[in-house]
Amino acid sequence: MISFNIIEMNNSRFEKWTEKKVIDKLKSMGIKFEKNQFLKDVKSFYSAEDLSKHWREKFPIYIKDDWEDDFIWEAALFLWEKFAPDIINTEKLDDMMQAGYDLIEKGNYSEGFNLWFKVWEHLKKRFTPEMRSITDAEIVFLGMSQSLYNWCQDFESELLNAGLNDQSFFKKRIEYCNDFCNLFPATDDLIIVNMKRAIAESYFYLDDIQNGIDSFQKLINEFPDSAWGYIGFGDMYSHMGLSDSIPIDLKKAKKIYQTGLKKVKDSMERGYILERLGNIEEIKKERDLTRKSGG
Repeated sequence: MISFNIIEMNNSRFEKWTEKKVIDKLKSMGIKFEKNQFLKDVKSFYSAEDLSKHWREKFPIYIKDDWEDDFIWEAALFLWEKFAPDIINTEKLDDMMQAGYDLIEKGNYSEGFNLWFKVWEHLKKRFTPEMRSITDAEIVFLGMSQSLYNWCQDFESELLNAGLNDQSFFKKRIEYCNDFCNLFPATDDLIIVNMKRAIAESYFYLDDIQNGIDSFQKLINEFPDSAWGYIGFGDMYSHMGLSDSIPIDLKKAKKIYQTGLKKVKDSMERGYILERLGNIEEIKKERDLTRKSGG
């Protein structure tokens, strides 16, 4: 993923500018900047972009060219970093997200997820009880590089990849996914199913088998028409071979898949279950051949 640091790029453009010079330029364009009011405004707006839009609506602005048009947002971002760096704006969160992607891609999971959990905690302060789905919540984060909807799902899947290298990340995955489901229960069923499947799956990876079984059973009871609860549950006993405490049990996996086939009506999702059942038959054939050859 290509990433860029919005604030760093902005500061590099202003490296020879002082706060006074930026403020004087804003005033020359018609924006009556006052530091005390600015420090109040940064607590009322999520982003420097929102603040710059507020200035455009409040003041009669004189713009000569495209550079001055861009300058208004860039100045808001520059002054925010100078005067109120502890108040985290959307641009800063966007940069933190991208930095997390870069670190995780390089295998630096600890530092990358430390950043992402900080982002998550900042975002949670913006969420309100009326935001029942992740789509509702997108209004509080309109990033330039990433959407909240996509990032929240990437967070879960990247925690899986990290957990395969360090099991402690499976505990973080359970924590995050539980948090997400509690905050946004009205999110699209497919995302909620994936989050709850991730929780159950993570318990299995942690060898907490009973909690894993209970979590899959709750998922199946809540979403009996979704193939992914049955598939996720069956996968724990089929080809994954997670640990010595979870030996492959094709008979058990087949029974779970077949239960799903009876419950699920959607033809495409039934097809995914049938693929799993076909995989079991292939595994059986390979085992039979191995036995016959004396392997």
